[in-house]
Amino acid sequence: MSLVPVVGYTLRTIWVLLCNMVCIPCYLAWLALVSPTYLASPWLYNELEQVFFSWMLSIVSCWCWSAGYQLAESGASLDHLQHHRLLILPNHQSTADVPLLMTIFTARIGFSNKVMWIMDRVFKFTNFGVISWMHGDFFIRSGKAGRLTTLVELKEHLTSVFLPKNRRYLVLFPEGGFLHKRKAISHQFAKKKDLPMLEHCTLPRTGALDVIMDVLGPGRHQEGHQIEKIVDMTVAFPSGHPLDLQSIVTGWREPFVTHVHYREFDCKDLPGTPEELFSWMVKLYQEKEEMLDKYYKTGEFPYQMFDRDALPPKMISHDPLRYLIIHSFFIISACMFYTVLMAVCGQYCQYSVAT
Repeated sequence: MSLVPVVGYTLRTIWVLLCNMVCIPCYLAWLALVSPTYLASPWLYNELEQVFFSWMLSIVSCWCWSAGYQLAESGASLDHLQHHRLLILPNHQSTADVPLLMTIFTARIGFSNKVMWIMDRVFKFTNFGVISWMHGDFFIRSGKAGRLTTLVELKEHLTSVFLPKNRRYLVLFPEGGFLHKRKAISHQFAKKKDLPMLEHCTLPRTGALDVIMDVLGPGRHQEGHQIEKIVDMTVAFPSGHPLDLQSIVTGWREPFVTHVHYREFDCKDLPGTPEELFSWMVKLYQEKEEMLDKYYKTGEFPYQMFDRDALPPKMISHDPLRYLIIHSFFIISACMFYTVLMAVCGQYCQYSVAT
């Protein structure tokens, strides 16, 4: 390997680290600065927080975009669906899934700030965890021990955070973990329950889905606050080799196109019992398996496999100027907060010496 690519990977890594070191503290500082508005108007504070949150997601999406990892959308139109309240169900393959979803959401102004993420509790202790926590995302516990407790907590979270903050979109990973970690367990469960053996995705878990439908499903709340549509999202990497976070940070992997396929379902048409809903989800993931298997074997994404009227793949575009403005905002904010902090520290030192 020549020296030039190594320098490029190193510079990208430094840039990403600087983004974390600058943008996250600035995000927290701005929230602290505008926090008094919460006393006068909680709605205004939430709107401001959502704007800052969407800008943070744009910083992450810039990492994917700048490395040449493009996304091609097909199937249902997310642009049309965003006018509804959505439950988005992506398959989960690697650490790159969340940044890629951020890239999808930030391509639509006003979408990413209204999203509530349901993620593994481990994510709470990452560098981005504090931002998700401030935004009101939910961190689900894995394992049998905390399963029942976390479902109760999810129900309370939906009623105390999702509804009051007027979120419009929920993101839930039904598989409950990465493909390579869950595959063996999924096969064991499939043999035990005589269910299909899936290779490119895993059998879905429906405990959280049951809770969401119980709280936000049809007829559960007044009109305008219910989840109206379920969006099944199939993320397909070329040859079945998932992208990872390290590749996004360094940019070492060659640029390529990831296919993202949407299928919409009206919540009113979903089965009413947990058992029937589980069977419906298993069938959905069987179809997802068929789609992924055909793509990996032929190299051509079968976007019309289940809907002859599905929209063909279309590349997602981002505005470089918007990325530049957001980066500039955080750089200027960092300089401003640093200047204020140094001035306060200087005044305190002078006071300490004088006394």
